[in-house]
Amino acid sequence: MKKNIHFFTLLILVFPVLLNAQISLPGALEVPDPLVSISLDSTNYQPGENGVLTVVYRFPQNFHQTKDDANFKLSAGSLEGILFGSTVYPEGITEEGLINYYDEAEVKLEFFISENLSQGSYKIEIQADFQLCDDQGVCYFPGSIPLEAEITVAGKAVSHNSLLYFLLLAFMGGILLNLMPCVLPLLSVKALNLINQSQGNRRSIMNNALSYTAGIIASFFAISLVIIILQQSGALLGWGFQFQNPYFLIILISVIFLFSLSLFEVFVLLPPSGGLNKASKLSSRKGYMGSFFTGVFAVFVATPCTAPFLGAAMGFAFSQTPLVIISIMIATGLGLSLPFLILGFFPDFFKHMPKPGKWMDKFREFMAFLLMGTAVYLSSTLIRQIGDGFIPFLWFLLILALTAWGWGWVARSARKRKFRLVLNTLGVAVIVFSAVWLLKTPENTGEARTYSSSLHQNWKSFSPEKIDKLRAENETVFLAFSASWCTTCKINERTVLYTDEADGLFESKNVHLFKADLTSTNEEAMEWIYSFDRAGVPLYILYKPGEDPRILPEILSQSLLESYLN
Repeated sequence: MKKNIHFFTLLILVFPVLLNAQISLPGALEVPDPLVSISLDSTNYQPGENGVLTVVYRFPQNFHQTKDDANFKLSAGSLEGILFGSTVYPEGITEEGLINYYDEAEVKLEFFISENLSQGSYKIEIQADFQLCDDQGVCYFPGSIPLEAEITVAGKAVSHNSLLYFLLLAFMGGILLNLMPCVLPLLSVKALNLINQSQGNRRSIMNNALSYTAGIIASFFAISLVIIILQQSGALLGWGFQFQNPYFLIILISVIFLFSLSLFEVFVLLPPSGGLNKASKLSSRKGYMGSFFTGVFAVFVATPCTAPFLGAAMGFAFSQTPLVIISIMIATGLGLSLPFLILGFFPDFFKHMPKPGKWMDKFREFMAFLLMGTAVYLSSTLIRQIGDGFIPFLWFLLILALTAWGWGWVARSARKRKFRLVLNTLGVAVIVFSAVWLLKTPENTGEARTYSSSLHQNWKSFSPEKIDKLRAENETVFLAFSASWCTTCKINERTVLYTDEADGLFESKNVHLFKADLTSTNEEAMEWIYSFDRAGVPLYILYKPGEDPRILPEILSQSLLESYLN
């Protein structure tokens, strides 16, 4: 018994020494980790695609790695929507029944992108495990090195035929945008200017039409670039997304307000004199530039409207590669500019219109009232976003009108050029100062949220949890994605969804009603919109027990709603 006690005591004392001796073998403490690098076979993937991640191990001199599924492998962190396979090893050198790797080894890990994965950037976290052995066959403790790689899911794969189909939809949707109440007043004003400026000059008419088209295409191209840049950063965007920004609305309303004042001839900026020839050239240049900026303006006013065909085309575009996004946008721009292109290349149309006269003044003033109405319409969205901050904005508009009146007075008065320049510069300074003073950072106050969350009877705010629960209970659910800046949404609500007939129909069918408001940024709602291959509002989804979700058309009617529910 005494011998056993001495033996265990000796073992306890010697074990740390033996352990330290194993670790302290010559050079063991100086064993460096292998150098590792990570790469991908691509940086842009589409849902449904496979990818390959490669890690290159570079081993220190006099050390090697033995193939071992437990201690030499790549382990990926959990990432929803991306499925990882097992580690794929390269060929090594077989020695005494073991596969060894010297100098370096290229190890791969395959992964699969789910069909339902939303576009955006995703970070893949990898653990590169290893266990080095020296030339004497002594293997050291296992180690692990964390690595990261980022992939971008650009959108669903697109075939040549489907691309042509959506380009055609975008083109037709662009044509129909001309009939939307957001755009029609502006086009009428431009048509009036063409009649006034052309004086039967075919070349002038065609150049104005081409300038207008160039403004539209340039604007759509600029919007495409903004969308691409923001999507690469992982932001969720939709058609008309800029109307969720109060700054954008403030600038747009101010410009429309100024435009309407100019149609009332509150101010007119006259070109400088300098001979009939020079004045003629300046007038022509002003006309072409005016047509160009009218095209630019038409695009920004048109974006809150979703015409038929346009919703599907934009939903497709926003889930695609940058080149496809640009192509779809330009096709929409060509459709929007088509009426003026027809006028430019077939100017005989003007022969059927009344000759210039006093009627043009009355028509111009009527169009000014329509533009004032557009400013009021957009203001109803702004007040939902900034709440009490809307009152200082009204004061800013008053100062803007007063300054414009001053510009008009200076332009009409026979004053020296330096005097006019000083007063015009002073007017710009007043506008800038009042903007800084009155237009504080517009943020969604509690009151603004109260405005935007007001719901029609029996309608509830968007709640994915409640919708999923009701669907699990085999209940019928109707989900509407809307926004206060969406003209089509408002028309559908006032003429169909919020009528007594619709209320009775929904109640008789026991339909649960939900509304997702995208007046301001709502990323959760945008994720749902993207899941239906759409990129804007309105979007109407009907969930019926035992059936797949059904997407209703952008333009609703009472009979159409009844047919879907029955």
